[in-house]
Amino acid sequence: MGQKMTWEEMKRAFPDEWLLITDYESDEYGNVTQGNVERHSKDDQEVFRPPALKKSSAFVYTGESTFPGGWRAHAEHHEI
Repeated sequence: MGQKMTWEEMKRAFPDEWLLITDYESDEYGNVTQGNVERHSKDDQEVFRPPALKKSSAFVYTGESTFPGGWRAHAEHHEI
């Protein structure tokens, strides 16, 4: 993928999908504001699969959260 996108661009390009994002920036609340989408899929296991990227990564869902409080991120600052 490689091109840096804003969070709004990611949501439009990959609606209701899990994203593996690298080279990302986040706001003061830990929400991803922009980054590079390395993988995307409606199947979370497809996004979480190896091979390892050897870089700091975030897993984020672009759809509406089903968790109390709107939780969307599966992992942050996690090197896989």
